[in-house]
Amino acid sequence: MSTHHQRDHLSLLTQPDAETTASASDKDKDWRATGLEEDAGLVLLLEALANPVRFRLLRLLTREEGTLCVRELVERIPRTQPVVSHHLRILLFAGFLGVKRLGNHAYYYILPDKLKEVREGLASVEHLLQQRREDQL
Repeated sequence: MSTHHQRDHLSLLTQPDAETTASASDKDKDWRATGLEEDAGLVLLLEALANPVRFRLLRLLTREEGTLCVRELVERIPRTQPVVSHHLRILLFAGFLGVKRLGNHAYYYILPDKLKEVREGLASVEHLLQQRREDQL
């Protein structure tokens, strides 16, 4: 997923349609735009996770409880170094990973805040569904 591709999704999700713009007050437009921006951010995080290679890389980094360099990750996953590096960059851009450079090596590690953000976003949807079920009873 390129940066251009990510910006396209974000711009599509945050631009209100003509009908919404014409009928909403400025306060309502601000609230709706904020909600769409929050949702767009979560969607970008989910897109970053929605790839088996990237998800596997996160799982490997979690199991190691520390940092791994690209070479170590390539040894553990059946992909070439350029492919692994590409997926690591996407996870890094999305904020799931941090990187430390030591000499010629880049060591990657998980940043838990984005995982927490995804978990909380999905939990809010689950909570709304639960409320809806309770209201129907």
